[in-house]
Amino acid sequence: MSIRTKIFQIYFKPELKSQCDPLFTPLDNTANPRPELREWDVWNREHETILEQNLDLWGFVSWKFKEKTNLSAEQAFDHINDNPGYDVYLFNPCVVNEALFTNNWEQGDVHHPGISQIGNTFFAKLGYDDVDVLATLLDRNRTVFANYVVGNQRFWRDFMAFSRQLFTEADKDTDFKHRVFGAGLSKYAHDNSLPMFTFLIERLIPTFLDLNDYRVCPYVYTNETLPEKYRPYANDIKYLSDLKVLTNKYNSDELYDVWNYFRMDYLRRNPSILGLE
Repeated sequence: MSIRTKIFQIYFKPELKSQCDPLFTPLDNTANPRPELREWDVWNREHETILEQNLDLWGFVSWKFKEKTNLSAEQAFDHINDNPGYDVYLFNPCVVNEALFTNNWEQGDVHHPGISQIGNTFFAKLGYDDVDVLATLLDRNRTVFANYVVGNQRFWRDFMAFSRQLFTEADKDTDFKHRVFGAGLSKYAHDNSLPMFTFLIERLIPTFLDLNDYRVCPYVYTNETLPEKYRPYANDIKYLSDLKVLTNKYNSDELYDVWNYFRMDYLRRNPSILGLE
């Protein structure tokens, strides 16, 4: 494990510290001054301090990392150390969402209605007039949920500057501010007070990666490391995920049609699979 790589494991209650992996660096968020912003607020508060440490790579995971990914800290560091030279490493815990949705935005509209429209509005405000967040097929080389991202200084400097513009643009437009930061507008089933903001961040990361030339290395599960709940569907998930990668590799409308047909048919025959996430 490189001594210049740190993965911070965030905990927000004292009793959760004991559940952190000792190879991760525990990060105390018990004070939690902006709980509605979730982990982004921790990133923002710690950003300059971490830059001063002059790390090669760093990232953040939750205290639920093992539960969500089935991976230990050792396995996460092994993935990074076995694949040197990348700007960003992804540990996506939601493999069904990656395989069966065009991108995080399409999946997001199911649970947070209208989130893709907010995304398009934000990109338009920043001058990305040709971006339609729903139109881009994002495969596993860009897709991540739960914000389990490890990146280098370039990535974190760029992404924090980019994401901070949500606040800048909100100060210029009261309607946009309400749509992004209005309490409860995310319709999140587990916390009906949350704004869209935290779920926007989760979806902005993959699109941000796609719009820039970062070298990205996703963790790809094996049959042995795949969480147990996915194993009955492992071959189908891999097939659909591979099809997305090939579609983008060859920029093929024909392969996209094949993927789209099979994912729609698979969802029709297995509607409960989305409940795994």
